[in-house]
Amino acid sequence: MRQEVLTSPQPAATMPEAVIRQARRRQRRRQLVTGLAVAAVLAGAAGVVAGIGSPAAPRRVSHPRPGPSAPAVSRPASPGPIPRSVATTVLMWPVVAHGEFPTFGPKYGPPAYLDNLATRQLSRRHKPAFGAGDFQPYLVQAGRWLVYVGDGTMAIRDNLMGKPRILGSTPFFAPAASPGHIWLERFSGAYPGQGRVSVWQVSVRTGRHGPAITLPRRSFLLAGTDAGLLLKVPRGHDDGLALWRPGSALRTLPYSPSAGPGFGLSPRLVAYGTGCRAIPPDGQDATCPMLRVFDVVTGALLSFRAPPGTAGWIPYGFNITQSIAPRDPVIAAYAATRPLGHRQHRLFVIRLTGTTGRPVAVPSSTGHAYPRTAWSADGSWLFYQGPGRHMWAYQISSGKIRASSTPCCSYAVMVAFPSGRR
Repeated sequence: MRQEVLTSPQPAATMPEAVIRQARRRQRRRQLVTGLAVAAVLAGAAGVVAGIGSPAAPRRVSHPRPGPSAPAVSRPASPGPIPRSVATTVLMWPVVAHGEFPTFGPKYGPPAYLDNLATRQLSRRHKPAFGAGDFQPYLVQAGRWLVYVGDGTMAIRDNLMGKPRILGSTPFFAPAASPGHIWLERFSGAYPGQGRVSVWQVSVRTGRHGPAITLPRRSFLLAGTDAGLLLKVPRGHDDGLALWRPGSALRTLPYSPSAGPGFGLSPRLVAYGTGCRAIPPDGQDATCPMLRVFDVVTGALLSFRAPPGTAGWIPYGFNITQSIAPRDPVIAAYAATRPLGHRQHRLFVIRLTGTTGRPVAVPSSTGHAYPRTAWSADGSWLFYQGPGRHMWAYQISSGKIRASSTPCCSYAVMVAFPSGRR
C-alpha cells in the first residue's frame, strides 16, 4: 500500500481510531503483499500502548503470564547499561498514555521519545510534529536531516534544533541516493495507481528542486538508488519491484520479487523476500523461506535461507524499519518462531561483506508483533526490543549485549543518529 492522506469530519481525538479501523478493513480486503506495510505502521502506533508507562517517566510494566499454550519466555538478568560511547540518539514515535490510542490535536500529535544514549537522558518532545494519517514512510533520514510527514513534507535538523522547513505540499516522499536529498512524489489521480505520478529531487538543506520526472504508468517510487529509481510496478494481480532510469526499460529484480515482502533499502542494496506465504488464520503476517540481498550496481545477489527451527523470515516492508547498517556490512531481520500464531519473532544478523556465514541469533531478542530495529551512528551496535519490552543493544564485532530501561520498540518511527550535533 502507498501512503494515503486521511481526512475526516470527526473530532481530532477520534481520528486515530477511524484510521486504525479503516486500515484493518483494507488489510482484510487486499492481498498479503499490499497489507504488510500498513500492518507494520499501524501496529507500531497501537503496539506501543502495551510497552510504555506513565507520561511522567518510563517505568516497567507488568504483563500477564502467558497461557498454557504459549511458549516459555526466559527472563535473563539485565546486562550492563548501553555504553555512552555509542554516541547515538534514538527517536521513537508515538508516545501515548497507557491504555489509550494516539490522538492528534489541532497543533500537534502525540509526542516522541528522544533517548540520548551518550547522556542517558530520555525526554519527550513534540518535535517533529507528525501529521495524522496512514503513511509509508512517516520519516526518512537525509544526511543530517530528518524528513517527515507534517504540513506536507517537512524537514528538521537531526538535533531537533531550529525551525522545521516545508520541502513540498505533498506528504509523499522517498529516500534518495544522493546525500542530503529527498524525492518528492505527487499523484494526479484520487488514489495511487490512477492518473500520472510525478517525482522530483529536492536538496533538503537549500530546498532547491530538480526537474519533474513522470513515472511509468501505474508505478510509484520506493527509493532512489545508485542504479536508478526503485519502483513498485504492476505485475498481473500483484505488484513487483523494478529499477528504472528515465528513457530506459524497466529492469526487474532477480527472482521477480513482489513489492510487499520488503526488508530494507540503501542506495546500493535492496533486501526482499521470495516465496512468501501468509500466516493463517488472518494473514496479517507472512513468512519467507528465502531472504535476498541484491547489489544494484554490481548485480551480485546474496540469498539466505530462514534459520533452522524458525518458520521463515518476517518482512515488515520497505522504509519501515532500519534493517541495513549505515555502511552496508550487516543486515538485521526477524524470523517467526514456532509454533505459528503467537506472533513471536526472533532477531538475526547476517554479515554481507567478506565471508558471509549463516544468520546469527541476537541474544534475548524474541519480540511480539512488529518490533523495530535501529543502528547506532557508526553501525557497530544494533538496537532492538529486549526482555520487558525495553531497548537492548547488540555489538556486532564482539557479541556483547547491553540494556536500557527505555520502552521499546513497537513504534511507527524509530530512527538513530549521532548525539551532540550542533
